[in-house]
Amino acid sequence: MSRRPNISDLKKNFYKRSLFWIALIIFGLLCDEYIKEGYLFDIQDVTTYGTHEFLVVMFLLLGVVVVTYNKVKNRKLL
Repeated sequence: MSRRPNISDLKKNFYKRSLFWIALIIFGLLCDEYIKEGYLFDIQDVTTYGTHEFLVVMFLLLGVVVVTYNKVKNRKLL
């Protein structure tokens, strides 16, 4: 019988998983922006809180933080 999953199972490959989810969210935001507005990215909307562009930039920064933290800890990312 297999054992029941616990918290340590969620921590396995956390950095790979987090980068996957960040990329998926960014892709979803860009698709939603294209469907709703008809364009992918407007640089002027980056400074407006709550817009798709603002969220894309925030998730990109989060991805950079994850990659940087991973490199500082000397872990192999991919």
